[in-house]
Amino acid sequence: MLNPQLDRRGELIHLLTTEGLPRRHVERLLEAARARAAGETPAATPQPVFLFLPDDPACRDAYADAATRLSLLPVVLDAQDAGSEPGDGLAQTVSGLAPGILVLRHAASGAAHCAAKHAAPGLRVVNAGDGRHADPLPALALVQAMQDIKQDLTNLAVTLVGDIRHSPVARSVIHAMTTLGVPEVRAVAPRTLLPDNLPQLGVRACATLQEGLQDADVVIVLPLDVERISGALLPSAREYAQFYGVTPAALAAAKPDALLLPAGALTPGVEVDGDVAASLPPIEAQLAGLLQPLRLAALHVLAGDAP
Repeated sequence: MLNPQLDRRGELIHLLTTEGLPRRHVERLLEAARARAAGETPAATPQPVFLFLPDDPACRDAYADAATRLSLLPVVLDAQDAGSEPGDGLAQTVSGLAPGILVLRHAASGAAHCAAKHAAPGLRVVNAGDGRHADPLPALALVQAMQDIKQDLTNLAVTLVGDIRHSPVARSVIHAMTTLGVPEVRAVAPRTLLPDNLPQLGVRACATLQEGLQDADVVIVLPLDVERISGALLPSAREYAQFYGVTPAALAAAKPDALLLPAGALTPGVEVDGDVAASLPPIEAQLAGLLQPLRLAALHVLAGDAP
């Protein structure tokens, strides 16, 4: 079966997910992002960049800025154009768009694949998050931070802590890490917040936070949406913090130089304690600084002009 992100020659035509994305394309995006971070922002072939990013003006503005820097034309789509499900409304919208690039965020899992399937000829899709399914660029920012600080990914033990089941970034970073050769990926969370297919993803579930953090080189902490998942999935935020909240004492089980990466906004007293939260702003700033070059790289690659 053909990979919907690739054309028949194996070249990238959409960026939908890191799952199944060949290593050469992952590395190409990371290398292109480093070039953009170093100040290389060559113009791309003029074409529109359609932005469907409802309820996220900051992300919309960031993509608009990236498009403008590449001499592309940002066009904001109305939030009602694509419906709440990845069905007829979305299909009709994308089938009627002019050739260019569509940056899509949608609440429904699979929306980006639906958009790519029904895209008009010459329209390329960047997934900026589709439900619980995938969010490739923040995941690549996490991987790039690991590379920048740890250099060699092929000897790392990486532990994910938190709501892995509902996190598109978690799924995306797992696929990116295994593609790039990370040999050991662990997951720590209440059983209700773990995906059913962890072994197929190449991830080992750990029974306790202590087990998961033992000698870890990198710890990725995932945010909880307490209001959305409370009840059967999460008895209480207090109970979660007691057993899975990351504290300095818990981190003592990891390597002395372990890298702590937040995969989103964390709440002191829930996912992390106050001391750990106070240490996060520098790495949060670094991750934010990696995202915009990745947006530039993705747009430039899909515009057909990146090296």
